[in-house]
Amino acid sequence: MIDMLRYLLPYIARYRWKYLLGGAFLLGANIFRVINPKVVQHAVDYLKSRFSLDQLAIYSGLIVLVAIGEGVFTFLMRRSLIVASREIENDLRNDFFARLVTLSPGFFQRMPTGDIMSRATNDLSAVRSVLGPGIAYSFNTLLALCFILPMMLMISPRLTLLAMLPFPVLAFLVNRFGRAIYRRFERIQAQFSVLSTRAQENISGSTIIRWFAREPYEIELFRKENRRYMELNIDYARLQAAYRPLLWMIIGLSIAIIILVGGRLVIDRVITLGEFTAFMLYMNALIWPTVALGWVIGLMQQGAASLRRMREIYEATPEVADAPEVIIPSRFRGDIRFVDFTFGYRPDRPVLQNIDLHIPAHQTLGVIGPTGCGKSTLVKQIPHFFPLPEGVLFIDGQDINRLPLKYLRRHIGYVPQETFLFSDTIRNNIAYARPEATQEEIEQAAKMAEIHHQILEFPDGYDSMLGEKGINLSGGQKQRVAIARAILRDPRILILDDAFSALDTQTEEKILGNLQTFFPDRTVILVSHRVSTLQNCDRIVVLEDGRITEQGAHRELIRKGGLYAWIHEKQLLEEELESVD
Repeated sequence: MIDMLRYLLPYIARYRWKYLLGGAFLLGANIFRVINPKVVQHAVDYLKSRFSLDQLAIYSGLIVLVAIGEGVFTFLMRRSLIVASREIENDLRNDFFARLVTLSPGFFQRMPTGDIMSRATNDLSAVRSVLGPGIAYSFNTLLALCFILPMMLMISPRLTLLAMLPFPVLAFLVNRFGRAIYRRFERIQAQFSVLSTRAQENISGSTIIRWFAREPYEIELFRKENRRYMELNIDYARLQAAYRPLLWMIIGLSIAIIILVGGRLVIDRVITLGEFTAFMLYMNALIWPTVALGWVIGLMQQGAASLRRMREIYEATPEVADAPEVIIPSRFRGDIRFVDFTFGYRPDRPVLQNIDLHIPAHQTLGVIGPTGCGKSTLVKQIPHFFPLPEGVLFIDGQDINRLPLKYLRRHIGYVPQETFLFSDTIRNNIAYARPEATQEEIEQAAKMAEIHHQILEFPDGYDSMLGEKGINLSGGQKQRVAIARAILRDPRILILDDAFSALDTQTEEKILGNLQTFFPDRTVILVSHRVSTLQNCDRIVVLEDGRITEQGAHRELIRKGGLYAWIHEKQLLEEELESVD
């Protein structure tokens, strides 16, 4: 827990004045709390010797005023500390998201989306509870002991000592149960991540599930994970169920000692009845902070477990970051060179091997090859998504590791195989590449991508809202919106990674025809399975098993009679068969 508070200290320091103010209000509330039993003591002793309605009214009024004062200070304390905890929660969430967007693709391949969302919601809420109620009740318990114990000692040191005898047992139980709570809560949060991931995958893949009629299977799988989550929570509830009765047993033992010994002291006239009544009230005032201490220990252990999970995000470092000394060329041309380039997502499994490839600035390069040969992996290296050794990839003659990431990616337009659109308007999805773009520029990009007229057919045109991941668009429409987005960026390097796969050949030809005016001043890389897409490229490379096996212009590769020529003949035959049908 100390490690947790040490980690959160910079956040707490930002709002230290609110915490100090809350502490001052808490101090005031505890001062009023110790006054009331003293008033009751004098009232009881007074009534024992004489009776006066006027004096009774004065004592009653004092009790009411003190109670109001305690209530006001408690309210102000809660408002200060809870507001501060909410502001820290806001900062933690912002920092969590800011860290997420800087992490490399490899991180998200290792950690499921549902797990990340669980940490951003459940775990963050548990940490916030520590910063608000956790801190408030911890200091309240401490102040209650500091204020109430001296008052009890003033009444009877002997009675106070006897009343406190069970408390070492309480400290032992708090320590043992606290550790058990930490372990169980950590398992609960981990299982909630599994459950969130399962739910997220089912929602995202709902269409696939229905296509294959796998609803019963997925429901049963979710039930199993949900049952495991329930069982862990029940185990945690059993622990809490045993913990709190033990606390009340210890408190009950203390009260029994007070009544037995304190009553004898009153009979022996060692203390007055008023003092005994005040002592009981002081003991009663200690009961809630003592019980709350058990609850706070649970909160602290939950928060510690959750913060440990969140720190895996906060302390994750991007696999790719700017070098200490970077180079910013005065002009970005788009010359690309791979030198004996070998790459694999795992060290023991290279996807690309010994690639030597020069793509001069303003050249259009086509990349083709069998499925899984490394085409997409090759083009993903250009925006520097993955860590690379020195001396294997150069942009405009500079090692890619020396170029600032923002500078490099600002000049690259990339349309990946899996098109992603935001739950926003079509206009904003296209303008995401360049938010300051005018409506005319957005429409021009859409026209080049052959999507403009279809957008106008939507009820709200460019202001039409898209569902999650553009679910209300067809695959071809999504690809064309993504192409328009890349065009609007006006990049020096344009990468189209199988960006026409969901389009018919006629639409593809129209888009490629439109882009002919866009290509000349840019380096363009077209990845495709279709020879027709690549035949007008300046140069084409053929990848097989992560190696370049052929390269040259379209006609040159046809004459060679290799894999490219075989793919070309196969696709021509398929087109002839389709035309016959």
